[in-house]
Order: sequence, then C-alpha cells, then structure tokens
Amino acid sequence: MTTVSRQLDIGRSTAHRLLTMLVHHGFATRGPNREYLRGPALRDPSAVLPEDMTVADLRLRVLPSLRILTDAVQETANVQLLLGDFTRVVASVECEKVLRVTNREGQNLPADKSSGGRALLSQDLQEISGIQIAVNDQGIEEGITALGMVVPSTVLPNRLAVSIAMPSTRYHSDILEHLAANLKNGAHGIRIAVDGD
Repeated sequence: MTTVSRQLDIGRSTAHRLLTMLVHHGFATRGPNREYLRGPALRDPSAVLPEDMTVADLRLRVLPSLRILTDAVQETANVQLLLGDFTRVVASVECEKVLRVTNREGQNLPADKSSGGRALLSQDLQEISGIQIAVNDQGIEEGITALGMVVPSTVLPNRLAVSIAMPSTRYHSDILEHLAANLKNGAHGIRIAVDGD
C-alpha cells in the first residue's frame, strides 16, 4: 500500500480505498502474505479453454441455447466460466420484460457468491425434483436473485455454469420446479453446443 501511495502521490487511506475497489472488482487479489497481486479480471479466460476455442467462439456456441432458455422462463440467462475464485459471464441474453436483470457479459463475479460459481463449487446446493441447483438470493446485488446449474461438459468439465437471473420480487418457491427444469434443459443444450455431440 505504501508503494501505491508513493507512486501515485496519494494518501495511504486513498491508496487503501483504491486497492480495496480493485480487489472488489477482480483486478487485484490478496496474496498469502497480504500483498496485492494481479486479479482474475486481468487473467485471460482463454487460458482455461481448449486450444481450438476462443471466448468469442464459446459465446457464439452457447447463445442459441441461452435464447431458448430466456424465452422459456422470461428472465435473463447467463453462461459463466470458472476462473479461479471468480466466474466470468461469457454470454448473456436479456428477457424482454421492462423490469429485468441486464446483460452482465464480461463481468467477473465472486465464485462463492454467484449462482453459477456456487453450483461449480458445489456450495449450498438445493435439490429440486432431482435437479441440483445453487441459489444466489441477493448475495451480489440487492434486488437480484439467480439460480445456477453446472453444465456437464466434457470439453470444459466443472468450468461452465448456466444461470437464470431475475428481480427478487419475482422469485418465489412455487416457480422453482419450472426454473430448475428449464435450467436442466438449457444446460443440456449448452453441453451439446460446447462438446459437439
């Protein structure tokens, strides 16, 4: 922190706030000795992809299944790629409702808080009609609830998740079965698009 303060010619408290925000947004992380290191937002997501696949290619492959999922549930759908402690939203399709969760493409979300990350990390899973899902109920942003599920890809094992995000006012237990069934269908379509079978 002293180095940052000195190099930027700012006070230590300002340097602390700056570094805290860089950590919060994934541009920095804290090392084992509390030093600041380059964060996941600066890591290349293609590093976890097969050589013949780019992030743009992955996005194009999953978009048709995301559109089908969004149409089925009338909520925003996302595909997240696990990158260490974060998930990166690599594709997003917004629903047409006026009140909706907006496109989050390119954003890094803490894996332990995002629904897709929780599903990939097997944290706080719920079983709905035999389907394993993870719920993020306002854990990242107030007023937004999301449900996530692992995409059972053999090309990207335990790296991809699909999620449905909605305003929390529309999240009710009586729609969980409908959402879980559609997540399962979406995950299946995405797996076929990614794995090619």
